[in-house]
Formats: sequence, C-alpha cells, structure tokens
Amino acid sequence: MLHSYTVHNEEAEELTYQIHKADIRCPGFLEYHKRLQTFLMWFIETASFLDVDDDRWDFFLVFEKYNKDGETLYAAVGYMTVYNYYVYPDKTRPRVSQMLILPPFQGEGHGAQLLEAVHRFYCGLPKVQDITAEDPSENYVKLRDYVLTKLCQNLPSFDADKLHLGFSADMIKEAQEKLKINKKHARRVYEILRLRATDMSDEEKAKAYRLEVKKRLFGPYRKNQRELAKMRKCLRPEELVSHMGQLDTQTQHEELEKSYQLALEDYRRIIERLASQA
Repeated sequence: MLHSYTVHNEEAEELTYQIHKADIRCPGFLEYHKRLQTFLMWFIETASFLDVDDDRWDFFLVFEKYNKDGETLYAAVGYMTVYNYYVYPDKTRPRVSQMLILPPFQGEGHGAQLLEAVHRFYCGLPKVQDITAEDPSENYVKLRDYVLTKLCQNLPSFDADKLHLGFSADMIKEAQEKLKINKKHARRVYEILRLRATDMSDEEKAKAYRLEVKKRLFGPYRKNQRELAKMRKCLRPEELVSHMGQLDTQTQHEELEKSYQLALEDYRRIIERLASQA
C-alpha cells in the first residue's frame, strides 16, 4: 500500500480509500488484472489490452475499503498502468500508459490522489529520469497540470517573488531533480503559478504575462514559418498558394490568441482547485 485517504460523501459518511502497487510477480494478480482491464474497453475509446508478461510494467490500483456483515471488503475504484522505459546509460523513464477511474467514483478527486501517489512513488527512486505519459488525453493533461503544480508550489525556485523574473534554469533543475518533472511540464507549472502571483487587473503585468505565455505557444507557428521559407524555394507558385492559407500571419495571430485564452481558462480552474484544497 502506497497511500490511504478519506472522502466525505453526501450522506456525511467518511469513506476510506487505499492505493496499492502491484506487478506481475504478485500471486494471483495476472488473473485479477485480466478481469480488471475489460473495463478499459467500455470506458476508453482507444484502449487495448496489455502484454503483461513483460516485467517492466507497474500497476497502481485504487480501492474503496468498506465493511459488510462484519467483513472488510475492497471495491475497485480505478487503476493506472505504467511502463518503465530504459534511458541511456543507467536510468528509467516511467510512462503512464492507461488510467481509469470508474464512472461511479469520478468527480471525487480519486484521479488526482492516484496520480500524486504514483508520482511520489517514482520520485523516491534514484534511477528514474522523469515521468511521462503515452498519448495523454486533454483531461489527463489538465489533471497532470493540477498535480504537478500542487507538488511544485512549495519548491524554492518557484517562490512567488521569483516567478516574474521568468522561467529559469533553477526551476528546470529543481523540478527534475526533486520531482522527476521534465522541462516541458515544468514550464506549464511555471505559467500557472505565475498567473496566480500576477495581478491581471494591472495592464502592464497582464501584458508581460500574456507575452510570456504566447512566447511558448508561438513555437509551432515559428516552425510553420521555417517550413514556408523552404516551400518558397522548392514549390511552384500554384502549389505554394494552397499552403499559404494555413500559414497566413493573420490566421496565426488569431489562433495564437485563441490558444492563449484556452490556456488561461484551464490555468484559472487549476488555481481555483488549489485554493479550495488549501
């Protein structure tokens, strides 16, 4: 067992939940997992069954612990599968493959509890380089942003008085060394915490923040501009015209602003959630 926590339900009861780690060496687990993973087909559109004979798989399970007729029972709430990839020369990179919280338990915070418990488990392993996810869904990215921000908010390099100075090498190093968070994810955490520390009613501060976020968001558009420069050299005029619409400067500015507003909306939800958990 990695973690235990309680949740108050509408009937004012206090329910107990536990998070356990397992692997294929656990007696009886393979048979149990065979039944458990059928849930994936019902609730995850692109899910597929795993080749669980590989001992690089780790499994993390959430259970509700309850009593019935004097007997202690455990109900499956959800689970996560993680594959440990090799990183040269002597590290591993755990990659989240599948994560599911069953519908009756969704919206109660179990996903955040599970992801945080898994993250803390791998943080304690010196051989782990960082933690990633395979083809993460939009909801998973939002959940990860919340959990990583919660973990990073107390790191010295992410102090409120340092955030306005910009995304720093100290932030990258501390997030990676202490919490196994890669540079890309640390950058999103920085943006969320900087928004929390920024007075957006101050026009100058709001503009500085907007430009800082758009600087990251502009990356794909900068790539498009490089591609356009190559196209101009090798495409005929009529071929070039068909690509110009996608790379039009005005369109890029509109898309960039749209991306910024969506990020802002997501970040504010995370900040509100952090405040409610404080």
